[in-house]
Amino acid sequence: MKKPPAPLEIPPAYLPPLPSWIALKQVQTPETETFLSGASLAMLHMLLVDTSETLPADLLRNRLALRAAEACLKLEGRRDAEAEIRDAYYLTHPDDAPCPANTISGMGPAGEMYARWRKASAIGLKRADWLARLKACVPEYVADELPEWVDAVGKGDPAAAGSPVAQAARMIGLMISTFPREEAAALICGDVVLARALGWAYPMPLLGVHFKRRDLGPSGDDLTLACHRAVALGAQDAVRLAHDLMRRALRLRAVALKLRAKGSAEAVALFLREDAVLPSTMLSPRIQGTSTPMSGRAARRLCDRLVELGVVKELTGRNTFRLYGVA
Repeated sequence: MKKPPAPLEIPPAYLPPLPSWIALKQVQTPETETFLSGASLAMLHMLLVDTSETLPADLLRNRLALRAAEACLKLEGRRDAEAEIRDAYYLTHPDDAPCPANTISGMGPAGEMYARWRKASAIGLKRADWLARLKACVPEYVADELPEWVDAVGKGDPAAAGSPVAQAARMIGLMISTFPREEAAALICGDVVLARALGWAYPMPLLGVHFKRRDLGPSGDDLTLACHRAVALGAQDAVRLAHDLMRRALRLRAVALKLRAKGSAEAVALFLREDAVLPSTMLSPRIQGTSTPMSGRAARRLCDRLVELGVVKELTGRNTFRLYGVA
């Protein structure tokens, strides 16, 4: 029986641990809530600005987007699990149904929610068209109001605008007061405002994961404190997930050097971007995002080989329509 591959160690310098005090479970005061959100964001910021490219940032954002989609569906009264949301997104052909403006049709509510969060987390905030891209992530009647709201929360004197979390809270408050049923759109825009204020290149789905329905009712200081709490928890989750993905990505990259199949490097790069890979459409007849051809048989064999090597796992437990992801 073959032994599983030995785990590869990442130099400790790449993995600044979360200090124990940052996640203390105790009654928090406004001062400690604010402090913990800032400390948690600083830990995450260290990972996001690392130039070593050790972190698979696209994969991190897509996995956080999946968590945010599940949480926002709960706000709408749905109970879709991550596996169901993943299926709804990855198993829907783009031509299955006509696509009205500002919607992802054919996927159902679960797939559409995930698609919105993925699109939002892929907005390049250093690009001139970032606002237009954000508008495509929310309903059209909400998008019409965005320019005015963005001006209201982020322009002028930075000191007057307040902290990044305060700016995000104002954006959420403006949206919820106008469109009470658009919780997901408000949280998406809150994360975008937060990331812009922090100078990040892309939004990170943080607020959407930990906001509760009761948090979206109050305004003013209460809403701001709810944002600090959600940001702290979301950033801590993101740091833990980032550490885990860095270890897994290092193992996958090491194994990739030994693969001889044509297109294996491009396929591995896809696994390091996507939460899940469907071989029949994302690896064959061409590897998604490339011009590299791969037959259906070669795609299945590659996935089986990566599973055998312990760096990829099958996510569904099905015999057909299997999805694979970084293990």
